[in-house]
Amino acid sequence: MKTIKVKIGEGYNIYIDRGGLIKFNNYFVQEEPRKALVITNSKVWWLYGEWFINNIRGGFSSVQTLILPDGERYKNLKSVEKGYTVLVENKFTRSDCIINLGGGVICDTGGYIASTYMRGIDFYQAPTTLLAQVDASIGGKVAVNLPQGKNLVGTFYQPKGVLIDVNIHATLPKREFSSGLAEIVKAAIIDGEGFFSLLEKDKIPLITLIEKAIRLKAKIVKIDEKDKNIRKVLNLGHTFAHAIETVTNYKKYLHGEAVAIGIIYSIKLGEALGITEPHLKDKVESVLKKFKLPIKLKGINLEDLIPYFYIDKKATTNSLSFIIPVRIGEVKEYKNISIETLGGILK
Repeated sequence: MKTIKVKIGEGYNIYIDRGGLIKFNNYFVQEEPRKALVITNSKVWWLYGEWFINNIRGGFSSVQTLILPDGERYKNLKSVEKGYTVLVENKFTRSDCIINLGGGVICDTGGYIASTYMRGIDFYQAPTTLLAQVDASIGGKVAVNLPQGKNLVGTFYQPKGVLIDVNIHATLPKREFSSGLAEIVKAAIIDGEGFFSLLEKDKIPLITLIEKAIRLKAKIVKIDEKDKNIRKVLNLGHTFAHAIETVTNYKKYLHGEAVAIGIIYSIKLGEALGITEPHLKDKVESVLKKFKLPIKLKGINLEDLIPYFYIDKKATTNSLSFIIPVRIGEVKEYKNISIETLGGILK
C-alpha cells in the first residue's frame, strides 16, 4: 500500500492499494454519523455497485445511489441536476458527503455536484479506470461539458480523499486500459527521462507508473492549484484532445486516445515553430504504439478542429495558446500561435 499526501488547504491522502475498495471505511473513518450518496454509472454498478455499497454501509447513517448512463456525453448539466434532485429528496446537508465510484466522467460530474450543492459538501474519489486513477480523480478540477465544448462549466474543489484499487484493472477492457496509459505517457514527458525510460522497457511495473504519475500531479497541483501557471503543463495534448472529442461528439475516441493524438500534434506544432528537439516525435510515437494508442486522426476534416481551440481555457480573446514539449522533461506554454501555423500541421 502506498500513501501520497496532497498538501492543499486541509490536505488529503491518496491511497494506492490492491483490493483497496473493500477497505474504504478503514481508510476514511467518518467522525460523526452522516449520509453518503454513491454516484456511479450503469457499467460500474453492474460490476461493483451493490458489493461496494454493502461494504461501506456500516460507516454511514444511510447510503443513497445515483446511477448515470455510461459515456462522456452524459457528463453534462442534466446529470448534475439528477444529482441535486437525489440530494434534496433525501435531505442531504452540508455535513453529508458524496462518493464517486467510476471513471473520469463520474469523478468530474460527482465532484462538480459536490462543489456546488449547498456551496460545497465533502466528496471522495474511488476511481475505477486507470485514466481516472492517474488524472481525473486527483487535483480538484471538476467540471461538466456543454454542447459547445468540453469542461466549460466547472470549479476547483479538492476531494477529502482518493482510494485507488489496482486490482480493478482486471475488469477493464483493453482499449480502456490503453486509454489510461496515455495520461501516464503525458506525465512521463513532463517529468523527465527517468520516468519516460520506464515506459520504454519491456516489463513495466504498473503500480510504480501509477505512483509516479500521481506524485508528479500532486507536486504540481500543490504549487499551482488554480491552473494559473505551472499546472498548465498538465494540459499537454489536451487542447487538441478536447477539440477532437467535441468534433466527434465523444463517440469516436476515448479521452486517452484523443490525448495521445493531441500529444503528437503538440510535438508537430513544436517542430513547426522550431522549438522541439529533433526525433522527439519518433521517441513518443514508439511508446504510444507500444501501448496500442492512436497517433493520427482518421475520418475527420482536421481544420474543423480550429474553432474549438478558441474556447480552450488557456485561450484569450486574441491569442491561441498550446502546451508544447521541447524535450523529455521540458514542457512549456506557447502563446500567440497563428492560424497559419496550425493549418500547416493539420494538413
